[in-house]
Amino acid sequence: MKTAQQILAYLLIPFAFGLFSCVEEMPGISGRNYVYELKATPDQGIYGQMKIRERNDGTTQLELVLNGVNVDGSYPAYIHFNNALEGGGIAITLTPVDGHSRNSVTEISTLDSGTPITFEELHRFDGHLNIQLDNDRGIIAAQADIGKNALTGRFQQFTLHEGDVQGVSGIFTIEERESTFSLITINIDGSIPGKLHPVTLNFGSMFHKSGRAVILNPVEGTTGIGQTHLEHLDGDLVAPYEALVNFQGFIRVHLGTGVEMNTILAEGNIAFVEN
Repeated sequence: MKTAQQILAYLLIPFAFGLFSCVEEMPGISGRNYVYELKATPDQGIYGQMKIRERNDGTTQLELVLNGVNVDGSYPAYIHFNNALEGGGIAITLTPVDGHSRNSVTEISTLDSGTPITFEELHRFDGHLNIQLDNDRGIIAAQADIGKNALTGRFQQFTLHEGDVQGVSGIFTIEERESTFSLITINIDGSIPGKLHPVTLNFGSMFHKSGRAVILNPVEGTTGIGQTHLEHLDGDLVAPYEALVNFQGFIRVHLGTGVEMNTILAEGNIAFVEN
């Protein structure tokens, strides 16, 4: 269960971790580059930046800089397919980050499979970056969504009000990705540790219900957080960010599955009363 202070800190993440571009002068480099902020995973405390620079031949120089690492450590780094929330296989193996220097540089012209990839293609890549903890691929120390999965910085927040269980409330956040689709985050204050709370996005409003639009990933009762990458509603209806933040519907967080679906922990309208 998250406290209000913890929820506020979490919701400030979109402002702290984003995508930036600028022009710089380096030999063999065109001057075009993009910077992705790497955020720490829970309990690890490692964070940093990934910068991709375009070479004059259209290939990419990728630099990683980390903070919070062990000076004697070596930190494997990989670009994976798909977004960080859903995960995917390794697309590109990068040079490990040396704990003493805190950085690494990789020259990229192909995927691990041998498929060529240009700077422009990497900038639009459907992927994410994982930094592993000291040669242990089972523990992710830091990560970032990149390319089409990076967040634009645009978001909308909606309040979730107490349902059938007294003292439960929350926040529902929709963030836009570069792909125009969305990362949805639900933070619940008053969730039940050890339980999974199902979440539904529904047509209508809290007071004029009109059927379910899509099932979202559940809220984990121990953390009070649930996240979903959303591109489509039920029936394969495309739902980009702009359509979603203006959606005439409401969110419901349920106590549990089965008969517990009838018990509402928290709910809130989207476009009817808030925008």
